[in-house]
Amino acid sequence: MSRYLQKISLRPYSDAEIWTGWDLPGRSGEVEGLILADHLSSEEIRRKYAVEEFLLIPEEYLDARDFLPRR
Repeated sequence: MSRYLQKISLRPYSDAEIWTGWDLPGRSGEVEGLILADHLSSEEIRRKYAVEEFLLIPEEYLDARDFLPRR
């Protein structure tokens, strides 16, 4: 399982963007559209991305075709 960060736009309701953290079981390495956070410290993640926790996405909810390796 690896940890990833994702920037999410709140448009059209707001011009703001937020970062969220995901724990993705069965995944490792780079994934297109996500930032691999395994090598970042908790302090760096909090300071740079304002992410306090990572949400677990159960493996049965993930389709291998939804997460393509970075090209």
